[in-house]
Amino acid sequence: MMFFDNWQGYARADGSFGIRNHVLVLSTSDLSNSTARKVCGIVRGTIPICPGFGRCAIGDDLEQHFRTLAGIAVNPNVYGVVIVSMEPMSAQKLAERIAPHHRPVACFDYDTCGGPLKVLESASRAAMQMVADASAQSRTAMAPDKLILGVECGGSDTTSGVINNPVIGMVADRVVNAGGTVILSETVEWMGAEELLAARCERPETAQKIRSAVRFYDEYVARIGQDLRGANPTPDNIKGGLSTIEEKALGSVKKGGTSPIRDMIRYAEKPSCRGLILMDAPAAGVENMTGLAATGCQMILFSTGKGNPIGNPISPTLKICCNNRTLQNAPETIDVDLTKVITEDLPLEAAADILADHASRCAAGRLCAAEILETVDISISRIGYTV
Repeated sequence: MMFFDNWQGYARADGSFGIRNHVLVLSTSDLSNSTARKVCGIVRGTIPICPGFGRCAIGDDLEQHFRTLAGIAVNPNVYGVVIVSMEPMSAQKLAERIAPHHRPVACFDYDTCGGPLKVLESASRAAMQMVADASAQSRTAMAPDKLILGVECGGSDTTSGVINNPVIGMVADRVVNAGGTVILSETVEWMGAEELLAARCERPETAQKIRSAVRFYDEYVARIGQDLRGANPTPDNIKGGLSTIEEKALGSVKKGGTSPIRDMIRYAEKPSCRGLILMDAPAAGVENMTGLAATGCQMILFSTGKGNPIGNPISPTLKICCNNRTLQNAPETIDVDLTKVITEDLPLEAAADILADHASRCAAGRLCAAEILETVDISISRIGYTV
């Protein structure tokens, strides 16, 4: 099966195309998270989106918070959104960002409704209706150029850089060649390989963005008197055989394949064009995948060697592994087994066919391990202090 033979999903009014049909119950801040979770406990088929912060954020943090929440809400995999909030202003602010994308939205806040119990009842009724409406939609064929694919790695080891990541890169090249978009992020994990990425940029200003982003983290770590050695690679990376951040970077960037780099965007920012795009984002898995989902990625291909079970609640996260010990110890966390590359000399191109087939089946509705086990979460990256 070729990668796009079975790619089906749901057409959205804004021209995007989703492979899932989620109804979200989205809290604007940590003050209303408990209500969002209770609504999802009542209404089957809903997903709680509960940020860790949100109140008293200012400046760039405030903008990034709402940019990320809005990006999640209008991800192509989302049918509609029920917003819950302590007060009406933040709910309305978020609804205004969603409006141009023509998703069904309903807002409920403690001030207007008269407290959390009344919000719980009203939001549950709205969510129930959205789930019913979403379930009535039919899947249709999807054009390849509608795809936005995120690529990620975590719990990396020696197999990641030489097998998993190059295989993901081959699939990434197929997506780009078919007219789709691939998002490569984790800025700190470019350190030592940033010039290889810069050389692939279509425009000099994009190359400069890469250098500036890497330099920012390098200078920040030095400024606070810390050293990335021991923190990146992490202890589990080192146990898995990675010796330096440069070695890790040379393997990490292979997830992006070989296509020219079209642009570099901020955390949770929408892609400016199709093709291979870089996103300036932290290397931590949950934060990074939250940013990927907010850019509009319908799916995330996640390479792991030592094992990492976490996925994203909005974008199905396929876990790819070539470490036989990990597959023996925790097979329930892995979607794509590439160990035959080692045990049977399976060519990498054939391994890319296997991964593409799994991705195609996931696009057609097959659940991935993180979805089935509900090992999913979000975390919006922070820039400064709450004041």
